[in-house]
Amino acid sequence: MRIRKHPGRAVRLLAVTAVGALLATVAACGGGGSGEDGNVTIRFDYWGSAERAKATNDAIALFEQANPGIKVESSFSDFGGYFQKLATQVAGGSAPDVLQMDYSYVREYADRGVLAQLDSGEAQVQTSGLSQQLLSGGSVDSKLFAIPIAQNTQMFSYDAAQWEKVGATEPTDTWKWSDLQAAAQKVTDGTGKKVYGLNDFGGVLDWFEVWLRQQGKQLYTEDGKLGYTEADVTAWWKLSDSWRTSGAVTPAEITTKIDGTQENDPVAQKKSSATFGYDSGFTPKLWEQYGRELTATSFPTDTGKRGQFAKPAMMLSIAQRSDNKKAAAKLVDFLIHDTSAGTALGMSRGLPADEKVRELVGATLQGPPKAAYEYEQKVLATLDTAPPPPPKGAGEVKVAFQRVYDDVIFGRATVEASATKFISEAQRAISS
Repeated sequence: MRIRKHPGRAVRLLAVTAVGALLATVAACGGGGSGEDGNVTIRFDYWGSAERAKATNDAIALFEQANPGIKVESSFSDFGGYFQKLATQVAGGSAPDVLQMDYSYVREYADRGVLAQLDSGEAQVQTSGLSQQLLSGGSVDSKLFAIPIAQNTQMFSYDAAQWEKVGATEPTDTWKWSDLQAAAQKVTDGTGKKVYGLNDFGGVLDWFEVWLRQQGKQLYTEDGKLGYTEADVTAWWKLSDSWRTSGAVTPAEITTKIDGTQENDPVAQKKSSATFGYDSGFTPKLWEQYGRELTATSFPTDTGKRGQFAKPAMMLSIAQRSDNKKAAAKLVDFLIHDTSAGTALGMSRGLPADEKVRELVGATLQGPPKAAYEYEQKVLATLDTAPPPPPKGAGEVKVAFQRVYDDVIFGRATVEASATKFISEAQRAISS
């Protein structure tokens, strides 16, 4: 999972700037209104595809049927466009009553007073059926500002048939990083470098975070500081760099093209046999798109700590300035906890966060989503609590981690010099 280098960063900076500069001018709620007959109209905005929109509209229709006094107007766009539009809406006092929220933005919007508290007051939403592991990802300073509607976790996925063909040893529940390196090298050597063992993982901050947690450290401290040192970055990049040098992972010219799209994914192109990812990436047509099946398993570890955690895939928040917080809270509650809504939404946002809804939907799954569900059920008890939402500037840190790592894989700088450069950029990003 590599980041799209320039567009995502630009979009994020624009959104943050717009909110920060204009929030103080917000004068009124721009959500729906209350009619003289007591009926209310609320707005719900989210990011997603046409497929997700259809599922959402079906769920909203069920909500309106169960709550005849509440009408819901909804709209959707792509991820970047959504947060650009949201920043403008917030600045202009026209934020939707209910808004889909991403884990990486919770702290920024909560700190700026945009989000209503969801564990008390008018906007309170019940949280039964949701694990505390997951809820912590929507909490800032012990107050809940976003509730997960779906969850995922980190995984390692590989082409088991190809591994067997070249004699690579299959992962076990106790496998170590050296076991993965040996297996990956087998694939690369066994295919004459036509297929590399796995995608180079060194430039992905998310996988560095899992490794850090295996060492008993964290990406960010509770007060939003870096939870690791230059020495940690050096150790991680030396690990991946040695694998690249031996050919166990993809070479620089392939790695640098990885941007999260299927057309640049070495696994999809059959240039790599494995990768780290999130289980929500096991979408319904994945096997068909890859032309083969992948097997999901946990990360290797040398410490006995797995380092993986239950991550909110998507969350729902309510605008602090909404005039209809109670109606908005009813909609959030319905979308997360109601079984009929869960059936309508299916896997459109990932595995449902509510336990009973997840079991109901899980029983209906086939193909890759079923494999993701079974994997998550297997590892659920071993997952850590989600860390608090990252600080402002965390998105820039993620981009810098990938960009500076390119200097390592192309030999433009030593690992040590690159780690020094990255730490400097990261500290500047979260302190600005």
